[in-house]
Amino acid sequence: MSNSNALLAALTDKRINDVFEIVRRDRTGVLATISMEEPLRPYEGYKGSWIDSYSGADRVVVNGTIAAGVTTLVTDASSVLRVGTIMTIPSSGEVIYVSAVASTTSCTIERSVGGVAAASINDNEVLIIDSIARPENSIGEDDGIYQPETVENFFQTIDTQINMSRRSMATMTFGGTNDLNFQLEERMKQLAIKLDRMIINGQRFTTGTGDNLVSATGGFRFYNDLASVSVAGLKSDAAGAALTQAMINNLNESIVTEGGTTNTLAVGIAKARDIHAIISANYSSERLSDWTQDEGSIFQLPTDMPLIGNVNQIVIDTNLRDTEVMMYDSSKITVAPMAQGNGVDGGNWRTMDATAVGQDGNAARIIGDFMVKVRQSKSHMGLIHNLQA
Repeated sequence: MSNSNALLAALTDKRINDVFEIVRRDRTGVLATISMEEPLRPYEGYKGSWIDSYSGADRVVVNGTIAAGVTTLVTDASSVLRVGTIMTIPSSGEVIYVSAVASTTSCTIERSVGGVAAASINDNEVLIIDSIARPENSIGEDDGIYQPETVENFFQTIDTQINMSRRSMATMTFGGTNDLNFQLEERMKQLAIKLDRMIINGQRFTTGTGDNLVSATGGFRFYNDLASVSVAGLKSDAAGAALTQAMINNLNESIVTEGGTTNTLAVGIAKARDIHAIISANYSSERLSDWTQDEGSIFQLPTDMPLIGNVNQIVIDTNLRDTEVMMYDSSKITVAPMAQGNGVDGGNWRTMDATAVGQDGNAARIIGDFMVKVRQSKSHMGLIHNLQA
């Protein structure tokens, strides 16, 4: 057996992926909180997609002031109102019932159902659908509240290389694998850090053509920018102000309003200290007293900050800027390796012989194709940026 084959044989898929799983959870911030998916088959060579569904069509905007005695509700164009729709007027608490629908902008309403007195409904007031009451023996009807969307991202190839001298290879032949273990752990740690940065900073794009095509995967920032175009509040500009608990509450409120949930705050070192100060001012806890730095990447802390909703962990990731706070549902962000296709190996990490001609030793390349899935970006994630450093 050649030395090259011995090196590749030692780098089994199980060994590589076991080491990667350990280092990604022990050494990297955001990456440690999310899941690795089953391999996904690409289309067009480098693309992947998934289906998101949003509850974005559950409200209407009033068009023109409506006096207390008027029973015609005029709204901006909407296709979600139907007979049986029940809504509460935010400004007065009055509950109204839609008894007939004339068009996409006009319907007949019953006023003051349930007892709260009718009052003027303001122009541009947002009315959220509380429920839809259906009569007995009614037929099914699509309410249009949940809107499915196809979302796309690209696979990105990342790699590293392990080199072993002829003497190291000879030692390994007799059972000495310390050099290989050290190199493998260090290389996989660096790949995990790169993958963590891709999840946070990745921008979806391609460059080149044919065999020289390079595709890059989009991450949190890319999808947060897309989402914030459609949903106000998911990217909150602090305009240079210091971080406050109210800012975190407001971002969480925007997410909950869109039907989303969150369970994680991710911050850099500076904002971790600011959050420590917020916690200390409001609760009798010392949440940053016992964290220890591990290779400049991760700290994962418990938190007792119930006023910010469902957040139950704080992750400190040095790849985040000192001027931002990232909030997300960790179950909605995953990393998918590329599945096998076109008769070649794929899925998670794989190895290939990288030994150069005439090299006095051996080299093995570790390579993988990965795509970040950021599901429900319009309802399960948000960013406070431009904070005081």
